[in-house]
Amino acid sequence: MKTTFDNARQMVEAAAANFHDETVPLAEMSFLDLGSISIAGRTHEILPSAQWLFANKLRVPHSYLERCSYELQAHNLNYWLELEKGQRDTFFCRFDGLKVRAVFTDRYKVIDNREILRRMEAYGFKPDTEVHLNLNSSLMAVKVPDYERMFELGSDKMAPGIAVMNSEVGILAFSIEAYFYRLVCTNGLIAKTQVSSKFRHVSLRALDEFDTTLEQVISESRFGQNRLSASTERTVADPAATMESFNRQFQLTRKEGETVTRAWEIEPGNTMFSVINAYTRAAQDHELSGEERHRLERIGGQILALVK
Repeated sequence: MKTTFDNARQMVEAAAANFHDETVPLAEMSFLDLGSISIAGRTHEILPSAQWLFANKLRVPHSYLERCSYELQAHNLNYWLELEKGQRDTFFCRFDGLKVRAVFTDRYKVIDNREILRRMEAYGFKPDTEVHLNLNSSLMAVKVPDYERMFELGSDKMAPGIAVMNSEVGILAFSIEAYFYRLVCTNGLIAKTQVSSKFRHVSLRALDEFDTTLEQVISESRFGQNRLSASTERTVADPAATMESFNRQFQLTRKEGETVTRAWEIEPGNTMFSVINAYTRAAQDHELSGEERHRLERIGGQILALVK
């Protein structure tokens, strides 16, 4: 959604109203099934994001657990939880009220969405700054176009900017990357620069280097601008086959691939820019989840990086 930086901050604050973290002894945990757990005698719902993480931490396939009966889910999870006690004493758990939203080991370092927005505010983003926000329980992406640096590609107008992304539940690493916003159809593209940075949640280096990284990404977004210009001149003999090849390379689902095809049919063309635009336009489809839409914007940027 298009909003202001201040509104985005308020939405993030409101979403986090009941968030809290605890280091929980494994001895106090007992699974009731994949979707619920008893902690110190109190029942907690396990949200889907945490279900995947529990399955991963206990090394039991999530897809297998989903097919099991509730009783078998509990049996499997508690069996592997008992074995896990030989490796560690605690898990670091993130809660939304009585719901478990994520689970990590003690290596995890907290990089919260609220802290990121505080860093952006301290850097100089104003309350009325336009931002493009993607926010759900798993993901936050704050994309800020800079209209003062707008440039033209033929009849198109593009605004460069930055994209700051984070997941508090392990969906993706914290990252700062270049963003390009196509005004004619409000497509967004997340592109790598030479200094694009991703920070796993195992140190606080991301916050220590926040201002420096942000400044470098803003400065070097011109590399994406040059590639976008080149993409308008590079012809593609068979756009459909090219997109099918990219769909396989980036492991798109059938649903995502069909959305890309429909997007290309809205604005067909035989250049790499047209192919890239199909992926970024597809990211506007509200039938896709926030994670799927974000992934298509990034794939558009990955294809752009292939343009020489």
